[in-house]
Amino acid sequence: MPVLPIPMFAALVLGYVWLRAALLRETPRLMLVLIAACALQSLLISLNQHYHVTALAPVQPITALAIPALAYLAFLDSAVRRLRPLDLALHALGPLLGLASYLLLREILDALIIASYLSYGIALLWRMASGADSLPRVALEHGNRATVIWRAVAIALLVSAVSDCVIAISMALGDVWLRSWIVSFVSTGLLLVIGVLNISEALKRSPEDEPGTAAPRERQTSPIETVVSAEEDVALISDLRILLAEQQLYLDPSLSLGKLARRLRVPEKQLSAAINRQTGENVSRYINSFRIDYACDLLQQGQPVTAVIFASGFNTKSNFNREFLRLKGTAPSVWLKQQAA
Repeated sequence: MPVLPIPMFAALVLGYVWLRAALLRETPRLMLVLIAACALQSLLISLNQHYHVTALAPVQPITALAIPALAYLAFLDSAVRRLRPLDLALHALGPLLGLASYLLLREILDALIIASYLSYGIALLWRMASGADSLPRVALEHGNRATVIWRAVAIALLVSAVSDCVIAISMALGDVWLRSWIVSFVSTGLLLVIGVLNISEALKRSPEDEPGTAAPRERQTSPIETVVSAEEDVALISDLRILLAEQQLYLDPSLSLGKLARRLRVPEKQLSAAINRQTGENVSRYINSFRIDYACDLLQQGQPVTAVIFASGFNTKSNFNREFLRLKGTAPSVWLKQQAA
């Protein structure tokens, strides 16, 4: 009876995921490249370890080093900012260094791979220290979900680094048999997690409302400017409220922090910090409060809940119900009865 190795199974699943995402044309290109790299790595592991095809073995450490770099670049491109040529050049150094190491000094190759996964995992977690407000290109409705998913990718990279450490220790101790089990179950499983997570709807960046424009660069503030920052916050929030009231931007389901910052012509960090300090909420929750107020008006006009969900800027019923419960303390149907009473 034929048996399909775990890495080969993962490669087939990732291949299907890549093909489906490519045909739908909704997944950002760098995420497609990342999924393809994970599929290729699983295939190389299977060919080398289970089918003893060693001709492509030199490619395996290069793709291994490319995966964390691609994950970080996909994160930047989809969630934070547009990529620059310098980004691509800088993060290509890892795979190039791996190639040079394979040709000249293979003894440090394992350490290089471990350091790469470890550093990129930590970098992802650090970039998301502010939660959903760290992702200005993600639609505000998906901000919290996107944060959870990217943190899962970061943890997957860190776990991969730990598993590589265990492999190195087991090899040093002479327990060679452990290597195949760890690679099959841990490494392949983590590649599968990274690949599949990257097709989530929450990771797709919000469409730009002003192509070719970007938020201004954040300027350095002096101690004197810091003293009056509270007044600047009040003025900025006032401008934001006027903008939201006049143009009803909160009804756009793809609204992101980046879009709001561009409309107000301020840096994204300045806007999110002002909202945090003045309201105690993150940007997503602040915008959702406007959406829920608008939804309440529609509900009182007699519109059905299903229509109200999408008319008020939400994409999913679950997000609408969660935010309605948070702000009104009850479900929409119960709230309507209370208003009628």
